[in-house]
Amino acid sequence: MTDRSMTADCDDWVVGPLMRRRPWFALVWLPILLIGPLVTSITSGRTAETIAYVVIAAWYIVTVVLPYRQVPRWYAEAAFVVLTALVIVQFVISGSGQSFLYPLLAIAAATTIRLRYAAGIVMALSISGTVAEGIESMSLSRALLFGFASVMAGMSTYLIRYLVDTVAELRATRRRLAGLAVAEERQRFSRDLHDLLGHTLSVIVVKAEAIRRLAASDPDAVVGHARGIENVGRTALADVRQTVAGYRELTLEHELAGAVEAMRDAAVSADTSSPTPPLSPQVDSLFAWVVREATTNVLRHANATRCTVCITSDDAGDTMEIADNGHGAVAAEWGSGIRGMRERAERIGGTLDIRSDARGFALTVSVPREGNTP
Repeated sequence: MTDRSMTADCDDWVVGPLMRRRPWFALVWLPILLIGPLVTSITSGRTAETIAYVVIAAWYIVTVVLPYRQVPRWYAEAAFVVLTALVIVQFVISGSGQSFLYPLLAIAAATTIRLRYAAGIVMALSISGTVAEGIESMSLSRALLFGFASVMAGMSTYLIRYLVDTVAELRATRRRLAGLAVAEERQRFSRDLHDLLGHTLSVIVVKAEAIRRLAASDPDAVVGHARGIENVGRTALADVRQTVAGYRELTLEHELAGAVEAMRDAAVSADTSSPTPPLSPQVDSLFAWVVREATTNVLRHANATRCTVCITSDDAGDTMEIADNGHGAVAAEWGSGIRGMRERAERIGGTLDIRSDARGFALTVSVPREGNTP
């Protein structure tokens, strides 16, 4: 296990529970702020004041827990209003304890009120409490300490709530991105497997048909085609392994050579650009995939006798056109192969155009020069 993964595990164990949406921060402060006045009221025999503190503590728990239940937000806000009323009643009964209850009220406001209003309410409570404390005690220092305690209690709770909400949103976003990454990888794998096996199986079918035609008249040619099927099968097995591993990269030169051989076996005259102009690795790989898929379409669907592959490169960019003299195809017949080629082209800023009419089928892929220099 690496240091980074150990750190991540430590963060999950230590920080993770604190970053979950729970009212832990608000509940932690309840005994800290109320234990002093509650013990004092009990030891002094002030029963009414003790009951008021107990009721306030119980309702405070209800108030700060409600926002984390599956209930409308206004339920918690209404509970906060009731809590404020209970605190006011306690002040009327005893006339003391506000230095403890105002910070508690500020924490409840930061926990329950909608985030865009919570900070303003916390500041309003702190200011009003500071003024009240100053008038009652006639002491500026006590009033400022009271205001500082209320602001710190409320705003720290507000910031922790904001941080926890942000972390929860980031985690949800991370899960969504992970799901999208899995979906994209599945799409890549299915596209590569379609392009790979579709071409390979088409070549095998063409060679098998050649063997059937020549079985009686040309045994030597039959042996050659059988050896070709064996080689294609071995190459396909290696290609599938590479595709599964995720690092399959085709080369245009290799695919052009394979396309010419496959079309020649199918009695299709092939005319390709020679020599191939220098291309960037991205464009070379794209054009190689397009040659593979287009050749598969020619062999399986076009019923063509001639196919041309023209590759040009100039200051504007790189272009490849593959055209045959077959019967063409309507848009409804374009399958995942066409979609896969278009997605590959768009990924590097290119475009794919198709012409299909009585003259045959033509496919043109263009990639602008910018960002694709060889």
